[in-house]
Amino acid sequence: MRGGYRYNAGRPGWRRKCEHMLRLDLRQLTKKGRVAAGQSFDWYWFRDEERIASIGVRTIPDAILLNYTWTPSGCRPQAIACRVELTQTPCTLGGCRSWFVCPECGRLCLVLFGISRRGNFACRVCQRLVYASEGESPIDRCWRAQRKLEAKLTEDGARPKGMRRRTFERINARWAAIEERKDDLLWPSLLRLVGYLDPPTSSID
Repeated sequence: MRGGYRYNAGRPGWRRKCEHMLRLDLRQLTKKGRVAAGQSFDWYWFRDEERIASIGVRTIPDAILLNYTWTPSGCRPQAIACRVELTQTPCTLGGCRSWFVCPECGRLCLVLFGISRRGNFACRVCQRLVYASEGESPIDRCWRAQRKLEAKLTEDGARPKGMRRRTFERINARWAAIEERKDDLLWPSLLRLVGYLDPPTSSID
């Protein structure tokens, strides 16, 4: 059936979130100079300053080799060797951009997530992952956007030292626009609760 009023229509159901997975970002590796061939090192993940996972990485021409231990549900730990190809594509204004080649589907991506049900690192599509923000309501997105803006200011909302006044004014204008958007989203619901607006109805022709 198309149309009609459906609560939470179109939102993703329960799926694993990108934020809950091990994230291997090619941009971070490149920034730290860890992509050039001939290197061997350990890569770590932390949560609340506590190390939660690590893998061994070895770089060879046009690929990186990941070595780690994977424990399937109800099974013994397994030693995994995952090869991830590297490739480059030309940029419009010159130069090249580096990419991971997903070990499972061959898709070009900048981030791989671990660990797949087969024990590999793979792209977001293969892992069937969603971002936490995709499950948020419009009002939740407004609150999150405002928190991001507030984090750029001091605790009392003043302009931090070194921030340009134009930037400060732009943040305040954006914050006010989001506040207005929140009002637009909240008022119809509040009015409906007190009976000023009729609830949605459907009819059959």
